[in-house]
Amino acid sequence: MNVNKMGNWQATSNNSYLTIARMVLQAVRRPLTPRQIMLEAYKSGFVPEHLHGRTQHKTLQARLSEDILRERDRSAFFRTAPGKFFLREFISDEQLPVQFRTPIVARRRIRDLPKKGILALKKIAVEHILRDKDLSEHEFQVLVRSHQTHYLQNIQEIRSDDILVWSFVIVARGNQILSYRQGQYREGRDAFRQKRCIGFYNLVTGNDLTLFDQDDHGILGSGIKAVSMDLDLPIQSMEDAARMSRCGFVYSRTDGRGDLLGLIKYDCPDWFEPIGRRLSLNDLAWLDATHVPNDPNDFDPWSQLMLKRVRDEIQAAN
Repeated sequence: MNVNKMGNWQATSNNSYLTIARMVLQAVRRPLTPRQIMLEAYKSGFVPEHLHGRTQHKTLQARLSEDILRERDRSAFFRTAPGKFFLREFISDEQLPVQFRTPIVARRRIRDLPKKGILALKKIAVEHILRDKDLSEHEFQVLVRSHQTHYLQNIQEIRSDDILVWSFVIVARGNQILSYRQGQYREGRDAFRQKRCIGFYNLVTGNDLTLFDQDDHGILGSGIKAVSMDLDLPIQSMEDAARMSRCGFVYSRTDGRGDLLGLIKYDCPDWFEPIGRRLSLNDLAWLDATHVPNDPNDFDPWSQLMLKRVRDEIQAAN
């Protein structure tokens, strides 16, 4: 490895993690996973002192994925297999095995909502204790302990007296919250289609109870799935999940049906910058939560319910 060349990379690169990946892959001349790249980087002394943390391989994976998505064929990197990265400059190097030089074509995924084992509440029990469309954490626990919850084996089993339970995750960065416009492949409901949304939502199922040891009937686990899938965020540990905090419940009556939204706030890491990579997520943008949008009707019904609450909470915190 040419030391002068390394120094030039470090001086001119806007991203230390990408610089490290490039240095390591050029030295080893074979595809590696982000974890392997970081191990090699520490062995070779490529990691500058200002970079530290226990999950650096996750940060590296996010940076590599973002660079490939944003730059496409102009990126210095490509995937040879899911989770394995190599340098595009080696594609024409016939001294390397052909499997090292063949990019995979990643399909754009669309997150399907779960259809089985869905958590539901008895409508009469919820509406008996509702106050201004909100439900407190304590009141939700009362409903759970009094056996007012049940699971639908199939979404088609939903009845008029069922209330579906959803996680609704708001991604925050200071006073800003992340918003997007619903894509044509994501929402079939007329009131939601092509509307701007301020949350990443998912139905809560029995399987969500096993993700983390939280007394919330799987709401946090459901929210983690929604954010990690929609935004490719590597939320895989309790340390990552600690950035998420439950903020109560909001009850929505839309299209003649009742839905209970478990509100979660996710304080995203400093390095995160969203990139629209899904057919179902369009026009990603940060909004100032302390100001009323110019056109509230541009937002879907659930986001309209949340906007005032989020704004009031941020102002109270400041």
